[in-house]
Amino acid sequence: MAYNRPIIFSLCTAVVLLSACSTSNNQKTLGQLEYKPEREMEVAVETMNHEQVREEYRELLNLFEDKQLKEQIQRRIADVYMMEGVQQQNSDQGQPKSYYVEAIKSYREVLQKYPDSPDNAEVLYQLAKAYDMEGNQKDALVMLEQLTRRHPYYQNIAEAHFRMADIYFSHQRYRPAEKAYQAVALSGQEKFVVNAHYMLAWSHYKQSQYRKSLSSFAVVLDYLLVESLDPQQLSKAHQSMLGDTLHSVSLAVDKLGGASSIKTVDVLLGKPYSWMLYDDLGDYYLEKELYEVAAESYREFVTLYPQSGKAPGLHKKLVDTYVQGGFPSQALAEKETYIAAYGIHSQYAANINGIRDDIKPVLKTYLEELAQHNHASGQDLLATIDDKKKKPIEDKKLANMQSKAVVYLDKAAAFYQTFIDTFPGDERVDEMRFMKAEVLFEAMHYELAIADYERVAYSPVGTSATEQAPNAGYAAIICYEKVIDYKQEGNDEVKKWQAQAVESMLRFSQTFDSDERSPSVLTSAAEYMFSLDHYQRAVDITNALIANNEGLDKELKETAYGIMAHSFFKLERYTDAEKAYLSQRNLVGKSSDEYGAISERLASAVYKYSEGLADSGEMAQAADNFLRIKALAPNSSVRATAQYDAVVMLLGLEAWSRAIPELLELRTLYPEHKMAVEYPRQLAFAYEKSEQWSFAAEEYLALSNKDPEDEIKREALFLSATMYEKNKNHTTAVELYKRYAYTYEQPFDIRMEARYHLATNYEALGDTSKKLYWLRRIVDGDKSGGDFRTERSRWLGAWANMEYGNYFAYEFKQARLRLPLINSLPRKNEKLQSALQRYQSAADYGFLEFVTESSFKIGSLYQVFAKELRDSPVPSGMSGGDQQTYREIIEEQAQPFELLATEVHTANISRAWNGEFNSWIEKSFSEMRVLSPERFNKDEQIVSYGDEIR
Repeated sequence: MAYNRPIIFSLCTAVVLLSACSTSNNQKTLGQLEYKPEREMEVAVETMNHEQVREEYRELLNLFEDKQLKEQIQRRIADVYMMEGVQQQNSDQGQPKSYYVEAIKSYREVLQKYPDSPDNAEVLYQLAKAYDMEGNQKDALVMLEQLTRRHPYYQNIAEAHFRMADIYFSHQRYRPAEKAYQAVALSGQEKFVVNAHYMLAWSHYKQSQYRKSLSSFAVVLDYLLVESLDPQQLSKAHQSMLGDTLHSVSLAVDKLGGASSIKTVDVLLGKPYSWMLYDDLGDYYLEKELYEVAAESYREFVTLYPQSGKAPGLHKKLVDTYVQGGFPSQALAEKETYIAAYGIHSQYAANINGIRDDIKPVLKTYLEELAQHNHASGQDLLATIDDKKKKPIEDKKLANMQSKAVVYLDKAAAFYQTFIDTFPGDERVDEMRFMKAEVLFEAMHYELAIADYERVAYSPVGTSATEQAPNAGYAAIICYEKVIDYKQEGNDEVKKWQAQAVESMLRFSQTFDSDERSPSVLTSAAEYMFSLDHYQRAVDITNALIANNEGLDKELKETAYGIMAHSFFKLERYTDAEKAYLSQRNLVGKSSDEYGAISERLASAVYKYSEGLADSGEMAQAADNFLRIKALAPNSSVRATAQYDAVVMLLGLEAWSRAIPELLELRTLYPEHKMAVEYPRQLAFAYEKSEQWSFAAEEYLALSNKDPEDEIKREALFLSATMYEKNKNHTTAVELYKRYAYTYEQPFDIRMEARYHLATNYEALGDTSKKLYWLRRIVDGDKSGGDFRTERSRWLGAWANMEYGNYFAYEFKQARLRLPLINSLPRKNEKLQSALQRYQSAADYGFLEFVTESSFKIGSLYQVFAKELRDSPVPSGMSGGDQQTYREIIEEQAQPFELLATEVHTANISRAWNGEFNSWIEKSFSEMRVLSPERFNKDEQIVSYGDEIR
């Protein structure tokens, strides 16, 4: 490092000395000589070269004996050598060579001759300089070490320490360099203090003492920025030093862990230039492409000093860093933070009573970017949702996507509004307001969107949204419709919205009368008038419009008829509504969508009229009118419902032949209708009621296989079997009854009926063994029925026993008595006992019909047995006497059975005296006329009996 303090070697001094020595009258010592430079002398000296000056000094050496004076002269000679070396070095453009050898020799000679001279400080200083200029830093350092050690009060001691510190530093001897720079820093020499602190800081840095280095760098910054914090106000040298110092601070802070460590350095706290530290640190990281770390550096300042005047600038650099680094998400997030921190609604703006001019352009850019980004993101999600709705996807996932889309759109609306609030006079404010309304619409915030749409349409600030004005007005109407749709119908709030919608629609029609949407808007206005109960007024207006304008436009005439018809409908004048709808439909093409829509409303009017007839009890007329819809509006959504309603009424009127074709048509045309499940049920019922057993059987069978309700399927299976039975198809009936009996254990009573029908159908088929099987199943089923037993199941049990008794009775009668009786009689008796047992079991159920029937049949069996015993053949080969004896024995055997028959029939007849009577009692009475004619074959008894029964 070059010396900052020039050493002046004035040749004038030599001239003065010579002059003084030559004046004998005024001899003075060297210390008494007063130096007053004269121009002439300087000119004279300037004409001499360095060698001549040295010769002059050498001559002086021989003139004086004074040791002190000789020392000064010899130092002047060395100084001249030094000056000559400097001059030669500056003027020599050739190869480097030694210029200070002689100066070094001369200075060393002075030191050798005068080792204890107090002036050696200057000699050591110059010698160190000469060594340094010669490139010999080692010896220069030795001289400087001697100088600083021996002459601590030397006037240029600060410079000597500084030069010594530089040499230490250059040789990486940072600890001694630190001490030397510290000495300079404490010297108070303003000339060197700043540089000393700067290099002291670097000495600490090189020793990894980063906090100490920051303390010294802080001193440098304090000095440089004491008068102005604007770097542009500094000199170029100080600007350069400021840049170096800030960069050095960044290096040290990086070693301490980055921006967050700055606040832990006490000497840097609260400094007015703190922003420069974070700014330079961020730039340092940015240059190294450490984007996230750079961003954190800027963020640290913004977080610590949010109200600083420099905060917006560093915050913008934070955003730019993310943009430059390719981090769009972080950039967008920080733009949002920027707006929140310095925008119109921020505390920052409130503190300074507005937004600074330098912040406004940034806010405008960010607001527009963020609004557009969130708007586009929300639209993209909505498009994705629409696409995914076409594919299988969980409702929960769609709901989450919808929620995210709304968040994006809400944010976009907020940014558009902030733009409007911040720049109310901007030329694009109407455009921004329209975009805000669009976003609110897409987010389904229809109530909020209305005001912005209407402001763009009817009271714009400028012209940026002029082209969108009609669309904005129409969109406002759509918003009203959306709001009304989701509001609860019939309450006062809905009526309020409808009234506002009408005003908006009328305003649209007046402002944008040439817009092609105006007719539909007027139609909607009329519809809302309907909802406000202004129906008769709507009828009057449309009626007058049609009657008074023969050349009325076809489209408008169609609209008028529609309004009229709908008003009549609302007034419940359905026949008038039907006429108006027919007139309206005649004005449109049959293949048009509008024709279908009008037909739909026409069908609704006829349907409502038919409902009124039904409510009044005029079912036949109601059914006829319901069926008119088939011809008037065959493709209407209400057609199937009306046709089915007509069927229900026809069934109620037992008009089976009319109902059946309608049901068949409904089943063919509308298999997916909500009432389609009822078509085959009602059809089977109609076939059954019209005694079309075969068709009924097929329909019920189909129901048993296809109906979605298990209970219907069960009942249909039983009914199908019943229909086949009625149609004499016993084989199929048996199959279905059997399927029912095996499939359904419950209800208990219906299962018992299935067993009953199985027994009767097997009887019809002549299959006695299977009939007997199901008779046993009936008896066993009732016995094991427990709490499920009913009067009917007990009756069936009694019936089954009776039928089984009849079977054994038949078997009994088929068994003939043959000789020898000892062989045929047991079988006959066995069959008798089986029949008697079954008849008794039937009677045990306690039903009069079976008690009396059992009694009669038991008595009859006894009679038959007695008769057949008497009629049995007599063994051949007997004599007359033996035959007589044989007959007597047979009679003895037969007599008890006849007595038993009499007892049983008499007991049966006795029930009549208790007020019970039926055909079986009557039959017992007839038998007793034969068995006991003397008692029962009397007319008076018959009369008496008859009187008793009455």
